[in-house]
Amino acid sequence: MLKNKIVTCSLLASFLLSAVGCKNLPGTKEEQGAVIGGLGGAAAGAAVGGKHPILGAILGGAIGAGGGYVIGANSDKILGKDTQGATQAQQTAQQNPATASAARSATTADINHDGFVTLDEVVAMKQAGLSDSEMLSRMRATGQIFELSSDQEKYLRDRGVSQNVISQMESLNQDKKQQLLNNQRGDVIGKNPSSTSSTR
Repeated sequence: MLKNKIVTCSLLASFLLSAVGCKNLPGTKEEQGAVIGGLGGAAAGAAVGGKHPILGAILGGAIGAGGGYVIGANSDKILGKDTQGATQAQQTAQQNPATASAARSATTADINHDGFVTLDEVVAMKQAGLSDSEMLSRMRATGQIFELSSDQEKYLRDRGVSQNVISQMESLNQDKKQQLLNNQRGDVIGKNPSSTSSTR
C-alpha cells in the first residue's frame, strides 16, 4: 500500500517536473538533471532540503526543483507550508529578478517584501556593491530562516557571492530556526504519542 503511494507520488512529481521544464531551473543541464532525477513525490521535500528539513516542508515536488531559487522564508510561511507563496517567489525570481538599484534602496535582503529571499535577491545585493557584513546584516534583518543546497551555493559562488556569506547564511536567525525544529518535533510526538524521544 505504502509502496503504491510512493510510486504514484513519484510519477506525479515527474509529470509536474516535466511541466515546469528545465529552463526554469538554475544551474547547468547536468545539475538540473541531477535535481530532477533525485526528486520523487514524498521524497521530493527531503531531496530538495536534504539536510534541510525546514524549508523542505514548503519546497517539495515540482516546487522543490523550480523553487531552488527560494533560499529563505519567514516562520509563518514555513509553518503554513505556503507552497503558493513559494511558487510565486520562484516565478518572480525568474521573470523579474531583483536589480542592484532595488537592492541599494532596500533595507533587508527580502527586496520585494514577499516573505521569501531568493537567489536573485542575494546576487542583487552583491551587484549593488554591498560588503559581506552588510549582506549578512540585511539577511538577518528579514528574520527568515536560510538553507542552501550545494547547487544553490554554487549558483551564488558563480555569481560572485563570497564563501564567507554563503557559509554564514544558515547560522542566521538560529533562534527562529530552533523554534521551528521544536515545533516539528512536537508535531511528530503529538501524532505518535507512543514513540520515544530517543532517535539514535
